[in-house]
Amino acid sequence: MNRPLFLESTSHNPYWNLATERILTEQAQPGAPALFLWSNTDTVVIGLNQDCRAECKVDSMRAEGIFLMRRFSGGGAVWHDLGNVNFSFCCHDADYDVDRQTDVVLRACRKVGIDAVRTGRNDLEAAGCKFSGNAYYQVPGGHCQHGTLLVHCNMSRLGEYLTVSPEKLKKHAVSSVRSRVVNLADLVPGVTIPRLSAALQEAFEAEYGPAETGRLPDRERVEACAALLRSDDWIYGRRIPATQTWKGSFPWGHFELHLVVQQGLIRDARAVTDMLDSSIPHAFAAALIGEPCLPGRLVEAARRAGGDAFAKDMAGLACTQD
Repeated sequence: MNRPLFLESTSHNPYWNLATERILTEQAQPGAPALFLWSNTDTVVIGLNQDCRAECKVDSMRAEGIFLMRRFSGGGAVWHDLGNVNFSFCCHDADYDVDRQTDVVLRACRKVGIDAVRTGRNDLEAAGCKFSGNAYYQVPGGHCQHGTLLVHCNMSRLGEYLTVSPEKLKKHAVSSVRSRVVNLADLVPGVTIPRLSAALQEAFEAEYGPAETGRLPDRERVEACAALLRSDDWIYGRRIPATQTWKGSFPWGHFELHLVVQQGLIRDARAVTDMLDSSIPHAFAAALIGEPCLPGRLVEAARRAGGDAFAKDMAGLACTQD
């Protein structure tokens, strides 16, 4: 009989930790959801479809030895240091339930005295400030929900390396990255990562039953995945010589469409976005290649990639372009 798995990483290497999460998700079995806890040394983590050059100060990071990592999920850029604890729910399709998993995190926070609530598209907040953002991705047969919990993060570093667009700041009516987030230790003195980790394990086992501990995923597969994650091709992504760039902001995030148009046809396309759904942008860009650069064709490609709601948003994007 399969049992739930609770695992805490002993590594602070971001590529190793994210690779471990990925392989846990790929190997997930029915009836055996895994909760994986991990902390990274100083790292900026960008969403799957973001442009790292736009989201963070790459040159400064390289000069100061800060890690840069592209994850498998959508969403925006975040800062990791040893004042964060990151959680990953790695589940078979049959067990994946975002509400149930998020409730585990909320109950753990309440166990340590944090009055936490779920807000917005992917955030957890306390005292009106964000302390956690969640993101999601899917593999054949499995799903992952992951997020970071700010416990005693170095807030000065948070704003030092992340770049937030004026559009996002205007949307949130704040003037800096730091004003939107809070450390849990500032709300409840005495909250530590070990204490919160123990509360997460307790809440996880209360929900799913006694968990197996210490079982690691296949090491060779983790090493191969970590090698991919640290490669320049993966981190920096593909850039195209765009002849047109369309930009727009929506309730779900910022979206840029980079197009190479020759003789009226779209020869190449790339979508850059912090939208939570990580699969739609790639599917949309792929559907555009070979199509005439016409609003109607763009909207139809958007419908095939992301459904009617996404098509409506892309129709609005097309109408705003010259």
